[in-house]
Amino acid sequence: MKSNIKVLSLFFVLCILITGCKNSSFNKKININNINSDISGFYKKFSTDYLDEEITVVNKDIIGRDGEVVEYIDANNKVSRCTVIIYGENEKSTSEYYFIDGYIYVTTLKEYYTYPIYYSYNRPLDIMYRTFDEAVSYDGMIYELVNGEFIKKNIEDIKIPYTSLQEINEATGE
Repeated sequence: MKSNIKVLSLFFVLCILITGCKNSSFNKKININNINSDISGFYKKFSTDYLDEEITVVNKDIIGRDGEVVEYIDANNKVSRCTVIIYGENEKSTSEYYFIDGYIYVTTLKEYYTYPIYYSYNRPLDIMYRTFDEAVSYDGMIYELVNGEFIKKNIEDIKIPYTSLQEINEATGE
């Protein structure tokens, strides 16, 4: 009887430790300070590689939408960054995807026009307002930056056009 209690107690403690360790490593991945540090390191490496002409830039059209994709491919033939621009009658959306060690950091800038683009093709567009959103795609889940913390969101509720490189490639016909 005593050995059963010891085994159950040990099992319970191990479950708590495993759950705690799993959550702490997960939170470390989604921590805003770690993301900012990773982005800073990414920019430094990307800038150096770009200046050393180790980055190849490829432009592609989005099939079925008025938009384009710009892929930045590193020396290992891996997409390290991707820009998705989608034009609409009332807005323009520019999303930047940074593929960093197991997750994707995404920024989205939306510019809303004061009038629909078809209203006057001769006038320059005036921007009424802009919105800027940040998100992370990690392990099949989406987290949006809200008040300095990444909050888990439903994919349907997120404001980014694509959630993975595979979706981007499908949009361009690859």
